[in-house]
Amino acid sequence: MKAFNQHIAALKIAFEHLSKGKYWLYLIPSFIISLLFAGLFGLFSLLTNWSDATDSVPLIGSYVASGLKSAIQFSNAITTEIYKFFILTLLSPISCLLSEKVDNETTGSIFSGGITRILTDIVRAIFIVIVALFFNFLAMGIWWFLAWITGFHLLDQVAYFLIASFFIGFSFYDFSLERYGIGMFGSWNFGYRNTFQMLFTGMLFSIIFAIPIIGIISAPFIVTIVSTIVYLFIEGKNPSVSLASNASTHE
Repeated sequence: MKAFNQHIAALKIAFEHLSKGKYWLYLIPSFIISLLFAGLFGLFSLLTNWSDATDSVPLIGSYVASGLKSAIQFSNAITTEIYKFFILTLLSPISCLLSEKVDNETTGSIFSGGITRILTDIVRAIFIVIVALFFNFLAMGIWWFLAWITGFHLLDQVAYFLIASFFIGFSFYDFSLERYGIGMFGSWNFGYRNTFQMLFTGMLFSIIFAIPIIGIISAPFIVTIVSTIVYLFIEGKNPSVSLASNASTHE
């Protein structure tokens, strides 16, 4: 319940800031990159529609359509998951600066970026995302193997969603963890100590991402702001929301 309350409070603060015209310039890179992926997803949609048309071909039509649909759906699913991690890396310099800006304006801290900082963040982000992606698929593989052994597949989609949510959520917190000088091992320790926060952040990203067109563009932007505020909740660095944070500890 604590993690849920923190995210609700963080969303309120995020939209209060956005309503005042703050941070919108940081949305532009996400918009440009997302257009490229939107075109790719549009191609998958066109191919799916074309595969539907092949159903009418005598004898082999249904077999061709079935195989094509399966291949397209699989490619679409893989592309979607890769995108979620890839955009974290591609947008990491912007997301880091955005997270820094939110921190400065919320807590009164004075963090300042620079070319060296940006390059360091890019290298670290690439490493973190690769490791997170590896463990994401490893955990999914372990679940699949156990489900295959036991024949229990009822919760497959739920398990995959929660696994991906944890690692996606963790990737967003790394912007703040890097800023406060937390090392790699310390970052993973933070993630496991705050599992529910990682899950809620990752789920929030996936929910926003699922909104047609708007979600692809806005998910990284909004979740970077929210995860930064939640991080400040966790570490007690956000005086403007300390009341909500303290209240949530009694849940």
